[in-house]
Amino acid sequence: MLQRDVTSAMTARNTGLPGRLLEDYKLEELLRSPYRFIRPEPSSEQQPALQWRHRVQYAVSHAINYFYSVDPEIRKEIPIQYVLEKWWPRKTDGFDSVLHYWDVKHKMIDELSLSIAANEDLQRPVILFEQWKTEVPSLAMDLSIIFQAVWQPEGWDQLLVQKYMVVHDANVVEAFQHMVSVFCWEAFGKLPGMIEIYCLLEGRKIRFMPGRQSLQRSMDYLRLIRDSLPRPQETASQRFTAKDKSRVHEEVDRWRAEGADSKKTWLV
Repeated sequence: MLQRDVTSAMTARNTGLPGRLLEDYKLEELLRSPYRFIRPEPSSEQQPALQWRHRVQYAVSHAINYFYSVDPEIRKEIPIQYVLEKWWPRKTDGFDSVLHYWDVKHKMIDELSLSIAANEDLQRPVILFEQWKTEVPSLAMDLSIIFQAVWQPEGWDQLLVQKYMVVHDANVVEAFQHMVSVFCWEAFGKLPGMIEIYCLLEGRKIRFMPGRQSLQRSMDYLRLIRDSLPRPQETASQRFTAKDKSRVHEEVDRWRAEGADSKKTWLV
């Protein structure tokens, strides 16, 4: 299934669509830190609050990438803590304290070990830490997603998409689910069979099984985000202004309140 659509998914076709690009990592940072966009603080004041999570996410991402790139038979003999150690921050700068540094490290080791044990039957990922891009003609926009780990388990004709997050954020989880659903539908012609999000610090695994009804809601969500972001002619740079970012949060909150009665298939 993937091989059939690799070209269309990874390359932008010249269809005359306007240049509206939504990138997952930019949207994630926007949703995680709304206060910075409504009332921006000097960069020197922002950095300490964000530094430790970014540094830990960097280590976790590299460890997962290395671990799942190894042959399945070999990785059974590799403890994840040894892999994580290679990229783990050597200094406690940016953490709340030395105790916080060690607490986070031990939690990452424990939760990664549990997730790897749960995925022991998965052999080789079909996508591993790759950035993919596809067009969504019905929304007149492009989507770009960094897929951490995507599998096609034995006996499945759909994909299992996994994301590893250091810290849980409900807005980020929701946005990722919507983006992945629409991306897979447009790029591969099928919804993913399951989306799994590991929130490591909280020890949570969130599962979502998309369907035709949830796909329509995902399309509506991305349309909302598209209409809330600045158009190219409205800004001289690609950076969102505080006003733009505040508008995204206001629109998402309103959209969520209006659809509060709709059902979701979330398994936690």
